[in-house]
Amino acid sequence: MKIRLENIVKRFDDNTAVNNFSADIESGELVTLLGPSGCGKSTMLNMLSGILYPTEGKIYFDDDDVTYMSPEKRGIGLVFQNYALYPHMTVLENICFPLEIKKVPKAERIERAKKMAELVHVETMLNRKPGQLSGGQQQRVAIARALVKEPRLLLLDEPLSNLDARLRIEMREEIRRIQLETGVTTIFVTHDQEEAMSISDHIILMKLGVLQQYDKPQYLYDQPANCFVADFLGNPPINKVEGIVKGGKVWLDNGETDSTVAVKDVADGTKVYLSFRAESVILDDKSPLKAKVVMTSVMGKEIITSFVLGGKEVRGYMNSDVELVRDQEIGIRFKKTGVFVFDYESGERYL
Repeated sequence: MKIRLENIVKRFDDNTAVNNFSADIESGELVTLLGPSGCGKSTMLNMLSGILYPTEGKIYFDDDDVTYMSPEKRGIGLVFQNYALYPHMTVLENICFPLEIKKVPKAERIERAKKMAELVHVETMLNRKPGQLSGGQQQRVAIARALVKEPRLLLLDEPLSNLDARLRIEMREEIRRIQLETGVTTIFVTHDQEEAMSISDHIILMKLGVLQQYDKPQYLYDQPANCFVADFLGNPPINKVEGIVKGGKVWLDNGETDSTVAVKDVADGTKVYLSFRAESVILDDKSPLKAKVVMTSVMGKEIITSFVLGGKEVRGYMNSDVELVRDQEIGIRFKKTGVFVFDYESGERYL
């Protein structure tokens, strides 16, 4: 099922939680709503589910206008952060419950629940109570319960946040597997960029209720629309050094050091940020761009080196066969990818 969101606005008194949000989500895709706390992603999810109604705008499921339709009529499955399983019911009874509400015959609902339990790999736990399950197992049951009613849309609201780091990796892979096997259109809400990058067909990145960029994960990383997108994605975080445009190039140290990065059609004197990924740094003794080593951290075959450039401490990946020491002066240059120039005030991308 395709989702169409047209100029969605949601206000709470004087606070605008979502502002002029428009997006098309293709049928069968897993799309992540990503952003920091308070960006409006959960509010957007709640409007898709019918828990909240928008102040302005329209929501369409295929060609059906569901903007003010009640949740039970939308054909959605919803998985919350806390799973919300019924503690007095067994796993089988929990999965069956949505079908029982719909008055599906007992034999049919048990058969469908068992098939769903197999899909999420809890078929050996059908007689257990939720209190006898691990966090990951409870989450699988919650997903099975959401899917057993064959929803048109599956909504996942921070479903991994209560799990430890190892289980999070395992369960995000499981969510992707389940979504691919069922083919159900899925919207996943998280603040964790690694989760979003690893399982999504597309990512919607939000800030203060406004959609910043909607793209495939790798494209968001490689071609950020603005400074916020570049800052939000990447580990270690992207380096950001203040500079000024002079003669078609970005200069650092208040115009004293040529960064060797060229920009077009930007007026001299324009204040900018030069942003570059750690993996975009290359050691080059012949480069006129010099930096001073602060410290190095060994990470197997690679070394992350902290160094001062343009008065700012930044990071770069170096090969482990290069020995660098504190206060050593090094020459660096940049790869063609992973280097961006943004307007200092607006965050608009120039390069």
